[in-house]
Amino acid sequence: MTRPQSPPDPYGRPQRPVPHTSGDSNRGALVVALIGAAATIVAALIGLFVQLSGDVEQRASGPSVGGASPASEAPDTSVVPRSSVPPSAPAAPGGSEGTDATPAPSTPAAATTTVVTTVGLPDAFRGRWQGYAEEVDATRTDHYRVTVELEQGALREQVGSVHYAMEDSDCYGTVSLTAVGGTDQVILGESIQSGNCVTNGRITLTLRPGDTVDFAYETIKRDGTRQSVKAGLERVA
Repeated sequence: MTRPQSPPDPYGRPQRPVPHTSGDSNRGALVVALIGAAATIVAALIGLFVQLSGDVEQRASGPSVGGASPASEAPDTSVVPRSSVPPSAPAAPGGSEGTDATPAPSTPAAATTTVVTTVGLPDAFRGRWQGYAEEVDATRTDHYRVTVELEQGALREQVGSVHYAMEDSDCYGTVSLTAVGGTDQVILGESIQSGNCVTNGRITLTLRPGDTVDFAYETIKRDGTRQSVKAGLERVA
């Protein structure tokens, strides 16, 4: 059963069909193509940037695994060992060609002053010393009085006298300064001038507290035996 068709509207305008153009579809395809091309370019640029960054980082970190970088092959001249630096030579008069070099003035050597100090008898030993000595040799022991008088004098000079008052003989002699051991010891060379005593001997005087000295005498007698005399002397003048 068909529906009855309504009568046409006598006042209605005829409707025209909307034409369909192909320009819209072409424009959309072009936009899509441009977007794809732009994405491809951006991707390529990003890949190139990543590759360049990796090369810069590898050069900064040193030689690669496969071999040394060109920078590492060059010798390092930033630090030169001190032993390899040759001593600077004085500039020749007038300098080299193209330079105005003036040789540095030489510094005269400092004048050396030699100070000569005369060592003499220390003041603490000056005066008259007296005491009793004990002489020991191979055959007997003797006791007698010893007197030593000392005055100021230099090394190898006569500085006083010595006297041995023995029972059978008095011996007189002179003493010269042989050595000085600081301020508390001197060594004297004895030379007997008269009396029945060995002509030459050595006397060592050592200062002790209380204005006293230790007297020690050593010599070789005429028969070849050693003679030793020891005494404690006090200052008497």
